[in-house]
Amino acid sequence: MVLKPVFLVFAGAALALTGFDVLSQPAQGARDGSCIEAVSYLPLDPAQVGRDSQGMAALGTYERISPDGRFVLRSFSGAQLGQVALIELPSEPNGRMTVRKTPLSNEAFPVQGSWRYLVDVDGSHYRFSDIVRQQQVARPLFKGGMKGFYAAASELDRVQSPDPSLIWIRSMSWPQGGRAGQGTGPLQVRTLGLRDDARGVEVVHDSGPQFICRSREVIDGNVYTLPMLSVDGLAFSAIPINPRWGKPSMRVYGLAQGALVPVHPCDLRWDLQATPGKAVFGFATDQPAMLTYTDNASVYFVDPRPALKGQVFRIEDWRTQVLASAFPGLTRDGRIVFGATWKDCRPDGTCTGQAGYVVADPYQNPDYRQQLQYLGLQAPKICISPADVLRERQHFATQHGLAP
Repeated sequence: MVLKPVFLVFAGAALALTGFDVLSQPAQGARDGSCIEAVSYLPLDPAQVGRDSQGMAALGTYERISPDGRFVLRSFSGAQLGQVALIELPSEPNGRMTVRKTPLSNEAFPVQGSWRYLVDVDGSHYRFSDIVRQQQVARPLFKGGMKGFYAAASELDRVQSPDPSLIWIRSMSWPQGGRAGQGTGPLQVRTLGLRDDARGVEVVHDSGPQFICRSREVIDGNVYTLPMLSVDGLAFSAIPINPRWGKPSMRVYGLAQGALVPVHPCDLRWDLQATPGKAVFGFATDQPAMLTYTDNASVYFVDPRPALKGQVFRIEDWRTQVLASAFPGLTRDGRIVFGATWKDCRPDGTCTGQAGYVVADPYQNPDYRQQLQYLGLQAPKICISPADVLRERQHFATQHGLAP
């Protein structure tokens, strides 16, 4: 069993275990169509995206994955596609990808959860559906929220607010100094309340930039790196660079449930006790959201239930040599998607290099299954089915007025 020796330290109460019994209902895999492939590969066409220095299809600096896994927002996308491209993945493994250029600048980011808006680094918010339809000629709707490289934003769907009829968006960033200081600094959040209707978008409430985690300075210091906001905007992950106690490690902290509050708790939820790449949140259901991250070009995921004691599982497929290019994303149905290079090898030993996107079902991961069985735990689900994927694709298309 391939388990990376990393352990989470949890703060708070244990969580209830619900779902299907992994012991009594083993997955049938993709053979009968009840499950998607455990790991599948979607190679990019160099004619569409250009080539890198090795002659393979060019990948971006990093990619953000839409909630349905259909779209990839690709930053620093290469000379052929410009700074930011929007790549639409096919619904079938052998389908053709659609590539769109955008007016966005490098390090642009989506408003997580809904992808209602895509945000440029100057704070300009574009409607996602406008980018899909209008591409480079799409115009921004408004400016607001945190801005700059390394920012992130999420739509708050479970927030205590003065006006529940508004759209609430929380964004996170940290001050940018010289190039040597980029990527580290004190953390800030900002929460906006928007009215979006036929007349346009109006910012009705604005918390303004708020420095956070000052109550933790005696423990963590005040300088963090690699922060990532959770999908629901109620937590974040980050590494304190100079903790007063212990060594730097990736940690998960809580944020306030209220939309417009003067102080955020930054209460410690988990400590990975390791320093991987940026830790990305999945969608929480009746169980806490999984986390996924890259480390040494491999992709790992964590089921944060306390009973698993922080064991970390690696996405792998013995048929290929996969090297992840950037941090991965998690879809609403649980798929892990990431940009990577790999080798397709024939039985005679001849291998061909490929670049594109890898899609993995963590619930079919053999090490994860084995550990659940060993602990007598229940799995959140047996596997991700084609019906799950189709349902999310249709939901996202309806939400944005797009064709399925």
